Amino acid sequence: MMMTRDAHFADSLRDDGPLSATGLLARRFRLWRGPDGRRQVYSVYAADEAPDYPDAVAIAVRMEGTRRIPVWTGPAGAKARTAALATGAQEIHLRILPETESGTLAPM
Repeated sequence: MMMTRDAHFADSLRDDGPLSATGLLARRFRLWRGPDGRRQVYSVYAADEAPDYPDAVAIAVRMEGTRRIPVWTGPAGAKARTAALATGAQEIHLRILPETESGTLAPM
């Protein structure tokens, strides 16, 4: 596993399952719970197909059976795809960060 400062944050994430029980929403969106207990909605992409959104946080996710294991978190784009490749992740989950008066929010 790739050990970076970002990787330690992945240890505090919990997969809360798909956005809905069936259909397109179940495959396309996933809920993750951060260390503060809040649930966040992430878009799911194959690791090599995740887009380069400038204001997004990424989770590289490795599948173990039906379980999704977060192995890395950090910025979206090339860094996320490289981390996914290095950690054996099959998916990258992205959350676009909203802007506030003081700029973008910190990841979860």
